[in-house]
Amino acid sequence: MVRILLLLGGVIQVLIAALHVAMFFGIAGSNMPPGVKQTAYLFNGCVLTMVLFFAYVSLLRRDDLLHTPLGRWTCVFIAALYLQRGVVEVIVRGLDLPYFALFCGLTALYSIAAFWPGRAPVSQADRVDTVGGIG
Repeated sequence: MVRILLLLGGVIQVLIAALHVAMFFGIAGSNMPPGVKQTAYLFNGCVLTMVLFFAYVSLLRRDDLLHTPLGRWTCVFIAALYLQRGVVEVIVRGLDLPYFALFCGLTALYSIAAFWPGRAPVSQADRVDTVGGIG
């Protein structure tokens, strides 16, 4: 079940990435002052890179997300990011239910993936020592 949720999350991430690609053209055609336009490009490019990474790990590295400590923490990070994005969206723009529901759904999806009781335990042999490498 969690693999299907991650697949769904990856598809949603691809759609969000497509939205950010389209935003590049929207920024180009806007009447923003040059300094604001550069900041919008920078922000959009950084978010696009992050969302593409989320899509990649959700679609192509699901086993790593589900069976490694780093995968668990990656899921926690993705969930926390979308929780923060939903809260900030409400503070800045007010409650826009479709966006808020999307961010809450992504938060729930990646939280479930991080804390699903059926996650395979990681053996001591599979752990990476932060100082001396493997083992």
